[in-house]
Amino acid sequence: MSYSVMLPQAELVFRKPLPAAMLLMAAGGRPPAAEWFLKIATKAPLWCIDSGIQICRQAGITPARIIGDGDSASPAAWTWGKSLGVPVEVYPADKDYTDFQLALLRARDMHGPATAVVTGVWGGRFDHAFSNIQSLAGWEALGGKGIAADESEVLFFIADQDTVRIKADAMPDIISLISLSDCCLGVTIDGVRWPLQKTELQRNLPYAISNQPLGDCQEVTVAVTAGLLGIYLQWQHDK
Repeated sequence: MSYSVMLPQAELVFRKPLPAAMLLMAAGGRPPAAEWFLKIATKAPLWCIDSGIQICRQAGITPARIIGDGDSASPAAWTWGKSLGVPVEVYPADKDYTDFQLALLRARDMHGPATAVVTGVWGGRFDHAFSNIQSLAGWEALGGKGIAADESEVLFFIADQDTVRIKADAMPDIISLISLSDCCLGVTIDGVRWPLQKTELQRNLPYAISNQPLGDCQEVTVAVTAGLLGIYLQWQHDK
């Protein structure tokens, strides 16, 4: 039984146990740095979602599965993916669900609840990013654990009597807390410039953003009593 997720730049240690299965997914947003991607790609089976195949091709990594309609991938990358001999699930471009949502549904069918670490979420169109984050929040409601991540930005969730310890040699520059439910109760965060103790956060007034870890702190703890709380981390590599 696992309680932690190890990203290249940080370890996330949860109070509640994580699902037994873990998947890495590459979506079609901003590609992660090659060094970061190569480190995480060894930790779990990798699924490419539509133009996420371009991330794998550039890194020279063979995915375990390819899912999508192929409408946003380059023809060369899509052809390369189909030549690898791995399962390719092609869907029509005219459909109700997004390729990412279809990948989550397929993961649930194959593995049940799973920890899904998704890269290629950030950048690009706002509606795509918003849909992806809301879909990951819905994944939590199904018993999974959703983490959107690259070398610069990470977003994950805790809910209902859960706690997470964020541990890193180089802590993020920014830590923000965002209620994904109407409100989150009993929100606590320590090890930061502006700590909170048993605070209520409302979705329609998200003020608990742009917090900062203290000095040489290498661990920040966040807890919530009730509600779905999004925890956003940013590393500013260009400062």
